[in-house]
Amino acid sequence: MEQVKARRRNSKIIIIINPLQNFHTSNSKYLLALHSCSESFGIAVKDLENRKPEIKRRIFHTGRSLSNKLLSCVDTLLPKKFWKQIVRISVVTGPGSFTSTRLTLSMARTISQQIDCSLDAISSFHLMAPRLQKYLPKKNIFAPFWIKDILPRRGVLAGKYQLKEIHKKSEFHEYIELLSPQLINNEIDLNPSINASDDLEKDIISLINYSQFHHDKRINSKWDKALPIYPTSPVDNKKPPEF
Repeated sequence: MEQVKARRRNSKIIIIINPLQNFHTSNSKYLLALHSCSESFGIAVKDLENRKPEIKRRIFHTGRSLSNKLLSCVDTLLPKKFWKQIVRISVVTGPGSFTSTRLTLSMARTISQQIDCSLDAISSFHLMAPRLQKYLPKKNIFAPFWIKDILPRRGVLAGKYQLKEIHKKSEFHEYIELLSPQLINNEIDLNPSINASDDLEKDIISLINYSQFHHDKRINSKWDKALPIYPTSPVDNKKPPEF
């Protein structure tokens, strides 16, 4: 339980309340979301036992120093003594920063294995699909589309997605990843396509909602199935799967 601090100033007592006051309790059951594919590190936490479930989130501008700050950043939003109460973790597997993605994924896998909780893994392109599809014509809302990113001197990195179902009760938009992010040769027609764009403030919320959906569906996601995506492999000439 977070403590309320009192400070005396000019014979008056000023009460300073921590914004996480009453958020952490011994009865809480948490969803934890981790996103580190950019130079910033996003964390979101949701207490499933709270009568009015709210998502606590924070963005840390760690740059390339995440290796020194990873544990302390998570501890800021969810102190270590409550980690045993995590019931599900979600993490982004890439594409993105090689080191940051690997560090965060390793941490998520370790916690998931140690406390025996599900670990939901999703690519950053898959996660941003609901946010980006709004830029396409609504008449083709259930049609497949591409998300792409042009890499200097490497080519086009792209993944293919399709809206599967809109769950009206939860307002969750479920998408299928038809083709995970990878380097695409010039012979593939990427149409329609949308340029990838980072919006960590929105995507970290989408990530924990993705995990909430899996939790509600009682989907058991194994930690050993969560693997990083490294699309900029030295083997650039590998043909993409047929679709």
